[in-house]
Amino acid sequence: MKGVVIENSLSDTSILKKLDISNSWVDGSWKLHEVIVSKEQAIGLANYLADGPWYFHFWEQGSDDVLVVFKNKIFEIKFSDKKTWKDALEYGKSIGIPSEQLDFPID
Repeated sequence: MKGVVIENSLSDTSILKKLDISNSWVDGSWKLHEVIVSKEQAIGLANYLADGPWYFHFWEQGSDDVLVVFKNKIFEIKFSDKKTWKDALEYGKSIGIPSEQLDFPID
């Protein structure tokens, strides 16, 4: 699965050494890493999220399936079916993530 990990969101950055990082860049104060991970690794990254309004999302290229990973909740959504986003959006907003950041882009 492909996704972007914001280094600032991690409680322990040593996990980055175990991920397949294909690209890294800085956007403002955030350091971002494009990664390729297994579904199990993606789910396990929840254990490394710092407290606060953070999440990751991962997708399989060529697929409509998206995995949204919060620290305490994981959602499986269909990118093309916004009805499947409802619970993930509500949960993200409930922990303080702005609506505009809950867009789950894929390529």
